[in-house]
Amino acid sequence: MRESSAATRAADITVTGRVRDEKGQGLPGVNVVVKGSSNGTQTDAEGRFSLNVPDNATLVFSFVGYAAQEVALGGRTSVDVALVPDNRALSEVVVVGYLTENRQNVSSSVSSLDVKEATKAPVATTTQALQGRVSGVQVTGSGGPGDAPIVNIRGIGTLGNASSGPLYVIDGLWTDNIRDLNPNDIESLTVLKDASSTAVYGSRGANGVIQITTKKGRAGAPAISFNGYRGVEQVYKRYNLTNASEWADRAVAAYRNAGLDPLNNGQNSLAGAVKGPGGAFNPNVDTDWQKEFFQTGVIEDYNLSFSGGSAGEKNATNFLVSGEYFHQEGIVKGPDFKRYSLRLNSGLSRGRFRFQENVQLTHLDVRLLNGAPFIDVLTMLPSIPVRDPANEGGFGTGSPVLNTFATNPIGAQELLRRTQSDNRLAGNVSAEYSFFDFLTYRLNVALDGHTYSNADAQQSGILRQNTRINTSSLNEFLGYDLFLLGENTLNFNKRLGDHSINALVGYSEQSFRQHGVQAGAQGFTPAGGQYFFELSAAPKVGVVQGSSYKFTKRSFFAQAAYDFKNRYLLSVSGRRDGSSRFKPDNRWGNFGAVSLGWRLSEEGFIKESLPQINNLKLRASYGANGNDAVAGAYGGSYLTAAIVGQNVNYVIGTGQTIVNGSTQLALPSPDIRWEERYTKDAGFDLGLWNDRLTVSADYYISQTRNALAPVQVLTYLGHFGTTLYQNAGDIENRGFELALGYHENRKAFTYGADFTLTTIKNEVTALPVKGQVLEGGELLTRSQVGRSLGEFYLIPFDGIFQSQDEVANYKSSNGTVIQPYASAGDVRYRDTNDDGVINNSDAVYAGKSIPNLLMGLNLNAGYKGFDLSVFFNSSSGNKIYNQARRDLESYVGPNNYNADVQPWTPENPSTTTPRLLQGGGLGNLGLAASNNSLFNTTRWLEDGSYVRLRNIQLGYTIPKSVTSKVPSLGSVRVYVTGRNVFTRTDYTGFDPEITGTGFYSRGVDISSYPNVRSFTGGVQVNF
Repeated sequence: MRESSAATRAADITVTGRVRDEKGQGLPGVNVVVKGSSNGTQTDAEGRFSLNVPDNATLVFSFVGYAAQEVALGGRTSVDVALVPDNRALSEVVVVGYLTENRQNVSSSVSSLDVKEATKAPVATTTQALQGRVSGVQVTGSGGPGDAPIVNIRGIGTLGNASSGPLYVIDGLWTDNIRDLNPNDIESLTVLKDASSTAVYGSRGANGVIQITTKKGRAGAPAISFNGYRGVEQVYKRYNLTNASEWADRAVAAYRNAGLDPLNNGQNSLAGAVKGPGGAFNPNVDTDWQKEFFQTGVIEDYNLSFSGGSAGEKNATNFLVSGEYFHQEGIVKGPDFKRYSLRLNSGLSRGRFRFQENVQLTHLDVRLLNGAPFIDVLTMLPSIPVRDPANEGGFGTGSPVLNTFATNPIGAQELLRRTQSDNRLAGNVSAEYSFFDFLTYRLNVALDGHTYSNADAQQSGILRQNTRINTSSLNEFLGYDLFLLGENTLNFNKRLGDHSINALVGYSEQSFRQHGVQAGAQGFTPAGGQYFFELSAAPKVGVVQGSSYKFTKRSFFAQAAYDFKNRYLLSVSGRRDGSSRFKPDNRWGNFGAVSLGWRLSEEGFIKESLPQINNLKLRASYGANGNDAVAGAYGGSYLTAAIVGQNVNYVIGTGQTIVNGSTQLALPSPDIRWEERYTKDAGFDLGLWNDRLTVSADYYISQTRNALAPVQVLTYLGHFGTTLYQNAGDIENRGFELALGYHENRKAFTYGADFTLTTIKNEVTALPVKGQVLEGGELLTRSQVGRSLGEFYLIPFDGIFQSQDEVANYKSSNGTVIQPYASAGDVRYRDTNDDGVINNSDAVYAGKSIPNLLMGLNLNAGYKGFDLSVFFNSSSGNKIYNQARRDLESYVGPNNYNADVQPWTPENPSTTTPRLLQGGGLGNLGLAASNNSLFNTTRWLEDGSYVRLRNIQLGYTIPKSVTSKVPSLGSVRVYVTGRNVFTRTDYTGFDPEITGTGFYSRGVDISSYPNVRSFTGGVQVNF
């Protein structure tokens, strides 16, 4: 035990005792501190304590959820204390915008995350643990090492291809970066969802706000904590593909159905790569590409923290130092993620002055995934070896008699090494001075500085048949970005009789600057089989270029919360933002919101007639946020000006004279201004039986007006590749949110359940041009007025022709045979416009990529030292376009086959899978083959709904009677965890949870990195 020097000199007695709860049960973990010092301890599992103290000391007993109690010893050596529940503590104090409010008096739509429960899962970022645990929040992630998931609060509310994710406020620092934050450092997380809670953040609050408070030191004896786990990760699903012999049998059938000789060395045949006399089929090569490509990955995380502090009537201090090493080696050979973080939080108060700093230093080492390996690993032929010394680079790619369009997925990871090395210093410093108990000035200065050094090192080699050999090259990217924030606020917080006023006014400035350079070189030659990748070692210098940009904001804001008799609630907020992204005439935007609440549970008629209700609150809000975030060159900072390219060479005259000049690369978007998001919200909060049962429900309508939408412009007008914007799009999101919780303590047995439900309905209500559509990746999706963002637009699949008579009788209303080139066993498509031809004009809206319903269920229980938690989440109502299935089951190209799917034959008249038909067929056969593999069809569209056992953990806390035998040892808990243990879905791809290929194509599964199954074991130790 460590004591202050003053306390040590005066300590002449040992006081023992027991702390009980309101039911008379021993209360473990209660802080027992000598008032005015750092001398303290905690109660054991039975609520008992022992402490050396001065004989005239006053002990302070404190525990979350209970009122603090002070006991003057007066020479006593034994003290028994009974703590009573603190209704104010039970109601929870939350930070809403810039104000700290009692949760029961919050009239906005705000949800808090149980961080301790959520971070039990082994995850790289806290937002991964957020999934399914907070209503109104959609989290879509992947299993890629270190990948940060996509987070949307109450739907997607913008058209401009910019981020639709929320703002993260970490201890007063505004950021979009959550990947670098150590989840173990988080003390609390609150999600602000409606305009009433987010309007004070102005333009940055349009997509919701996630407020995070990191851990601080607490008064009492200094504490040392360790939390570490290590485990394995695996892909939870693999395809059943044909082996070399089975593939060859199907390839023979595909050629013969196309009228071709499979053993003929013709240009359009597999030439000898199939079974048969004289063929070149090698029975000794039978590659299981999935076995070769996938591996058992490693995930590990180790955290060590030191914390402490002192609490006095006039002076107090706190400190926390924590360090983390996190490593995630993926399920694929190549990608890797390492994070090293160091946090220092400290503070002090002296009289009316308070100071706090929160700083984190992070270093990342990342290796990225290359290409589209989750497609290639399926389509690569089993008759091709992984490695082939005859090829430059040493990898198998096929041959003129063994055609394939696939890239060697293992070689793609080995020949190209893309790495990122990031360093980040992020944090804030704040100082407060209270002129009076009710009037406080606060200065907050925050910084987020990021430097990066990225490199793409390409070894020479061939990875795909009939493609040129990759030239050895090195491209390096160096740069930095720096965000600065300064805020000045003046807070008035006072209760005047029945009236309580908590109001704040403020002024802030923000700036962001980014600078980067790129240099490249080619022609590296390996020495002794090894490449020496340094720019100066290459014989040929490549591109050298650089860029920089900046943007700034200036803001005035105010926020106020008022309640009358803790019963009638009013909250107002407003912000005036000026953005450098717009011209002076459009630079300033004004945003504000108001909310009302009524705590019926404080009314006499509720208290008297329904005593089981301890909390019942009705609330409603309305308000607006702005958004200036748009994609584009230089971070979208200079869209109002034309972009001119320098150093462009022109040829003049017949003499071929070359002169240097300039050309316009992009037209300006001079009239763009703030897009606005208006949110209406109505809801209630209910607590029964001392909050053992809690219910929170909301219905909201969120409307984006004057959305910054892209406009299509022809290249000859002087617009090359960048995007022109205009305020002309409108979007609406509406939905219902529900959160239920029940928690019960029955002496040694505790249990609880938390359930969340979210519905989402997204609709585009206006676009710049009447009838305009915004097309997504591979022209598979459309966004159009009256439809949701990124809705699939495909030609309907209508079964399989079972006979030639069916082909001949499939006619339009004018008698035209619709698919005259088809045969029995070929795909039939629906002629939706009845013109007798199957083409893109037959495409129809076929389903949404945005789910209709999200749910989460967390169950937990504890008995004595054992604890168990089980968490499920689900998503339903969305569709996924499965490209891997398209490539495996179109049966027209030199790809591998899905062994579980049987193609049509006269003996197997399938209604879902066509006949095998080699794509090299001529004439009508070629047309049939082409249409059997048509890509923009509902044949490849699948239900993306799933239910997943996201996390299960079993832990055991070693009894205090055992750990107390080790000096200074507090508590020890060991645990085992399974993540993504079980998934129920009808989706046939690797994983139904995909991030997609872009803003408008989130439901398109083109080589998405699947979520992984992991099993870990860990230990938590406190000293």
